[in-house]
Amino acid sequence: MGRASPIVTSTNAGELSPLLAGRVDFEKYPNGATICENFLLSVQGPAIRRGGTRFVHEVKNSAAGRPLLQVFEYSVTQAYQVEFGDQYVRFYTWDAVTKVRGIIESSPGVPYEIATPYTIANLYNTDGTPRLQFTQSGDFLYIASPDYQQRILKRLTATTFELDLFQSKGGPWKSLNDTTTTVYASAATGTGITLTASSAIFQAGHVGSLFYLESKNLNAIPAWEVSKAITVGAERRSDSKTYIAQNSATTGTNRPVHTEGALNDGDNGVLWLYEDPGYGWVRITGFTSGTVVTADVIQQLPSQVVSSGNATTRWAYAEWSAVEGWPYAVAFFRDRLWWGRKRQAWSSVTSDYEDYSPKSFGQVTDDMAITVNLASGKLNDIQWLAPDRDLVAGTAGGEFAIGDLANGDPLGPANVRARAMSQFGSRAVVPVKNVDALLFFKRSGLEARETSYDFGSDAYKSSNATVLAEHVTKSGVVQCVFASEPAPIVWCIRADGALIGFTWNPEQSVRGWHRHPVGGGDAFVESISVMPAAEGDRSEVWLIVRRTVNGVVRRYVEYMERGFRIGDPQSSQFYLDCGATYNGSPTTTITGLGYLEGMTVSVLSDGAPHPDRVVTSGSITLQRPGSIVQIGLSCPARWRSMRIEGGANDGTSQGKTKRAHKVTWRLDNTGGGRFGVLVDGKSLDNFQFRKASDPMDQPVPLFTGDKTVDWPNGYDTDAYYGFEIDQPVAATIVAVMPIITVQDGR
Repeated sequence: MGRASPIVTSTNAGELSPLLAGRVDFEKYPNGATICENFLLSVQGPAIRRGGTRFVHEVKNSAAGRPLLQVFEYSVTQAYQVEFGDQYVRFYTWDAVTKVRGIIESSPGVPYEIATPYTIANLYNTDGTPRLQFTQSGDFLYIASPDYQQRILKRLTATTFELDLFQSKGGPWKSLNDTTTTVYASAATGTGITLTASSAIFQAGHVGSLFYLESKNLNAIPAWEVSKAITVGAERRSDSKTYIAQNSATTGTNRPVHTEGALNDGDNGVLWLYEDPGYGWVRITGFTSGTVVTADVIQQLPSQVVSSGNATTRWAYAEWSAVEGWPYAVAFFRDRLWWGRKRQAWSSVTSDYEDYSPKSFGQVTDDMAITVNLASGKLNDIQWLAPDRDLVAGTAGGEFAIGDLANGDPLGPANVRARAMSQFGSRAVVPVKNVDALLFFKRSGLEARETSYDFGSDAYKSSNATVLAEHVTKSGVVQCVFASEPAPIVWCIRADGALIGFTWNPEQSVRGWHRHPVGGGDAFVESISVMPAAEGDRSEVWLIVRRTVNGVVRRYVEYMERGFRIGDPQSSQFYLDCGATYNGSPTTTITGLGYLEGMTVSVLSDGAPHPDRVVTSGSITLQRPGSIVQIGLSCPARWRSMRIEGGANDGTSQGKTKRAHKVTWRLDNTGGGRFGVLVDGKSLDNFQFRKASDPMDQPVPLFTGDKTVDWPNGYDTDAYYGFEIDQPVAATIVAVMPIITVQDGR
């Protein structure tokens, strides 16, 4: 019989897969857990109980279906959560002075809303992933949807917004027509002009889209020449651009190349007015038939496409329309706004996010718009776009890196390439980025891939981020966000409504998964978002949670509170879900809890746990008056070690009968809890933190230090060490130090 005193020095390897139960030789095994629920894993090592979620507001219509949350971060001091519901958006924010989170109101008691075209069916794909994708620049939030033309949510003031169509200019264009079908315009400028085609090329779905027309024959207009007699009104072509003479004279020696206004071609020469670059475009505004539409001229049309005698075969559809389809992926990269659909990605002109012109006055320059085709043997559509060293495009069959062809030259139409970087295949879950690494999910949503660029090999390298905890993502991840402070955590929701976290710090080689059952029994997390907290000290996670309350389905907007910190009053501890706080004169009656009607709630009154209560008629009654009272749904936290390996006289302690005599728990600011093996049927004992010197009418002070306890369980072959807390108080596990006796025989 041997004795051992192993130590669990860190918990940040997270909850490990049952498939690793025998890998006591694995370096992360001692720092892993078989259960890690409602504990956050810190980079430093300890497991810290997560804060509860605070109730903000019920969504507009809980019965209508699942809304979508999206952050609108104008700055770190002005951020909003936007609730996309059935053809509306609502806005939540916090008051910079009071730090109170709540809904923006158009007038007292009336939530501020904007109408949208998006129905509930437009918000999510059939697999539960968001159907809308977003990217932001300053006051503008750009929205991509496969069902509708792109939109821009614009911030007008701190409390007013509007939703506008995203109207591109200059393209992007499909390939130039290669048939004999001709089109001519009724006028070169103006609104409500008519386009007439020689065959049925138009559809009702083209309304709202652009249409490109180019001169049928540039040689029909004579080229500008030196020393030629010109009469007023004559047209000449120079550098593919068309000019009209404003006087009668002989041409000079300065060939016209200007692109606006009028300039002389020399002293006493011809005054040339710029007319057009030989092409132009319109926006189709009305559908008459397959051969006739009305349109507004956006870029003046050349005279050589006006009237039936100038019908041209040189025309092109826009890439984006209800006929061709709308982009459904969007991202910023290299000061360009990129959109993606199927196997194509399009960028704007540099710094002009609405201009998709492939050329400027006939010339292709480095800053012009870019069209990229993702060449692959398989026809797999783009699922997302994410900026990194390159613009990474995730498709259902693999991942591509879109970037410059020649390093050192600016990214542009002549210097762009899309190369395959991996063939894992992606789900429509927009990746998150931490410093130089991206985290994305494969098609099933079960496996997360961590990818980063390696300068040595000039290639992207990828690793499986769920290989140690493949069980945590069961049912598939459908949404994820990244909270950078205080610990870098990727928060994910699964298709079954479970909330999970991934502490991710590649710099310190910290990667650990943890699960977060949300209080409330049937609680189902439907959407997640993150924004800077009002206090500026952390990232704040926001949720939409579906709950059954008093027999009725409710959907609540909630956000995760921070945990207890040194210097906080104990009464401020908030470890309850869907909770609320009473702060006022001492009272035994707490009202305003109708949103939890009929539910059993846990209570912390002036820093001390209070017996549970049932909400009746929107209120509860306390045993004794309280002035700061936290009320909400219990969200127990549990942690259980891997099977401890302490060795034995003849080798391993695995599979051998063993018993812990004493276990020392190193804790930090912990207010309660029980210890044991956390296996059904096994008893748990309470930690005793109250000392004889502590006043009986005050809450027990939070404990920091080593707590040695007699172990409540007998001999077994597992030797798990577990911690559980269901009281609404703080808890942090720093280390565990058991003293075990191992029998040499089996």
